Amino acid sequence: MADTFKFPNGGYDVTICRKQDILDCIDKNIIDKDVALAIVEHCEFQAASFIREGRWTGIPFIGNIRIPKTVQMLKSDEQQALIQDAKEQLGKEQYIMFRKKLNKENAKQISQDRYYRYITSIAVNNNRKLFRKLCDTKGEVYARLFLYCSHEVVAVSNEYINLEDYE
Repeated sequence: MADTFKFPNGGYDVTICRKQDILDCIDKNIIDKDVALAIVEHCEFQAASFIREGRWTGIPFIGNIRIPKTVQMLKSDEQQALIQDAKEQLGKEQYIMFRKKLNKENAKQISQDRYYRYITSIAVNNNRKLFRKLCDTKGEVYARLFLYCSHEVVAVSNEYINLEDYE
């Protein structure tokens, strides 16, 4: 039995099909049911393994699913140990403030990493030959860091700036 849900704030209606709905549809419309059931089971297995790996997962009639980066960071062993230590050491209010601050720092870190990858990809695409040369001589990490740092560098025409003009 498919359920229909409406997204909030004037959103559109979405029909959610359950596994049993799909199986009933297979029983009605498909002649070779064993093959169809094998396909459905394979899709379930692949979706579960992709989600476990933290990759984007496309599910028919539902959309794309992935675990948010902030949740992935919180599940890391380092942060779990940090959270456990804080839980043992801090009081209730301090622990809550610690978790809020940790979540904000994780979100900030993810945003900075995304910006770094974006700028680096632009710089690499604009300087393919230099990137390849630096990768061969210095390594890929150095090449990406060099191109990231040099992407927005602009030569200054006047070395001396009179600070009194800007006050």
